[in-house]
Amino acid sequence: MEHDTSTTHSPGVAELRALYRAAEARAARLRFIIEVQNLLDAAAFETAAQEVLSRLADFAGASYARLGFPPLQGTAPPMQLTVGKSTNPGHDGILFASQAGSNLRLMLIGSPGGRAMDPDDRQTLEVVAGQLDDAYNLNRQAAENQALLGDLQRQRSELAALVAQLIQAQEQERQRVALDLHDGSAQLAAGLSYRLQDLAARIGEAHVLKSEIDQLAALARHSVADLRAAIADLRPPELDDLGVAAALRTRLDAIDGLEVIADLDAASDRWPTSTGIIFYRVAQEAITNVIKHAEASRLVVRLFEDGKGEAHLEVIDDGKGIGELRHPQMRGGQLGIVGMRERLALLGGRIEIDAGSSGGTHVRAAAPLAQDTTSE
Repeated sequence: MEHDTSTTHSPGVAELRALYRAAEARAARLRFIIEVQNLLDAAAFETAAQEVLSRLADFAGASYARLGFPPLQGTAPPMQLTVGKSTNPGHDGILFASQAGSNLRLMLIGSPGGRAMDPDDRQTLEVVAGQLDDAYNLNRQAAENQALLGDLQRQRSELAALVAQLIQAQEQERQRVALDLHDGSAQLAAGLSYRLQDLAARIGEAHVLKSEIDQLAALARHSVADLRAAIADLRPPELDDLGVAAALRTRLDAIDGLEVIADLDAASDRWPTSTGIIFYRVAQEAITNVIKHAEASRLVVRLFEDGKGEAHLEVIDDGKGIGELRHPQMRGGQLGIVGMRERLALLGGRIEIDAGSSGGTHVRAAAPLAQDTTSE
C-alpha cells in the first residue's frame, strides 16, 4: 500500500514568503508606534509632534501632512503644524483624517493615483493619532496645573503680605496705646503716688489721716506698677530689638512665685517678624492664663524649630488643668484660647490644649515657617 507523500497541506515557498513579509510589516508598524511614543515622551509636545508628523507623512506616503490643535495655554488661535506641500491642489486625495472627537485634527494628503491605504496601515495611523491626542492632553493638563500652581503661589504670597500688614497694623496700634498709657494714665498715676507720699511725709505720723494716706499712696504705686507692666506687655521693646526668645525670657524672668523653666531656642530670634510676634502673643496669653487661673507651682516654656520648617511653642504647667476652663468664671480664659487660635490661623498654624501627663495643662502651638527664616 502506497502512502501519499504530496505537500498539499504544507505551505509553499510563496506562502511562506507572504507570511514573512506580513510578520515583518507588523513588526515595522509596532516599531513605528513605539518610536512615536518615545518621541512624545522625550520632548515638549510641539517639538515632538513636528517630528511625528514628518514620520507619519513618510509612513503613509503622503505629500502633505497637517496637524492642528488648540493652544496648550490661554485663548490664542489654534496652532497648526505642517509637513511637505500639496503637489496637485484641488485634486489630491485624503489618505487619512483623525476622528472628529479628538482634540487634534490630523490630515494626510497624497496623490489619488498613489497606493491604496492598507487596513493595517490605517489602524496604525489611528493608534498614532491616539498617541498624539493623549500626549497633547497630558501636556495641556500639565500646563494647566502649572498655571494653577503659579496662581496658588501668587495668592499665598499675597496672603502672606496681607497677614504681615495685618500683624504690623495690630502691633502699631498696640504701640500707640502703650505710648498713650505711658504719657497719660501712667504719668497721672505716678504723679498721684508722689503727691500722696509727699503729703504723708508733711502731715507727720501723728495725723489721724496718716494711715489712710499711706494706703492710698501704696495703691497708687501698685497702679503705676500695673500700668507699666501693661505697657510692657502691649509692646515689649525686646521683641523689636532682640527677638521673640529674648522677649519671652524677659517676660518669664519677671514672674514671681512660680518655678519657671525656659527652653528657648536662640534660632527663633531669626524667624520672620510676623511669626515671632504671633508666637510671642500666644505664649503671652498662655502664660497669663497660668498665672491668673491655674494655681500652678511650676511653669515650663519651650520655643523651638523642628527639622521640617515649622515653629513650635509649648507651655506646660502643673496647675488645676484644662477642665477648669469650662467653668463659668473662666470665660476670659476661653476668649484667650480663641484669640490664640485666631492668631495662629493667620500663619496657617494650629494649637492644641490638653491635660498634662501629670496634671495641669499642656499647650502646643505650631506654624509653618517661610523658607527664608531671617528677620523681615
